[in-house]
Amino acid sequence: MDDFDRRARALLEELELTGKEKALPGELSRGMRQKVVIACGLVRNATTLLFDEPLTGLDPIGIRRMRATIVSRAREGAAILLSSHLLHLVQEVCSRVIIMDRGKKIADGTFDELASRADLATAGSNLEQIFLRVTGHD
Repeated sequence: MDDFDRRARALLEELELTGKEKALPGELSRGMRQKVVIACGLVRNATTLLFDEPLTGLDPIGIRRMRATIVSRAREGAAILLSSHLLHLVQEVCSRVIIMDRGKKIADGTFDELASRADLATAGSNLEQIFLRVTGHD
């Protein structure tokens, strides 16, 4: 990979891992290990990124930083697929949403499309309320 060292240094700084370059996994917190895994995926500068629960183990500052990292990659043109149970994050950063229940797709569209559906109109104004409605848990 061209320019690996420059990319890696930039990611260490972006994800607040500077100073941990030589640490073994057992010496890192769960959040730091999560950041390392994500940095390994980002270093290749891929045009398609899959994030599965990217905020697991992160503290509030780490969550803010990771959210900014994901959004910046999308703004740079990467296609982002984000799987998360943190519905406020999904609502905030995703342009389209697929709601799944027990492995089956039960709703999809933009947040505004989901919020304007007649069968979901009484669900409320956030993705969590819509999710609970379509999965029958409201």
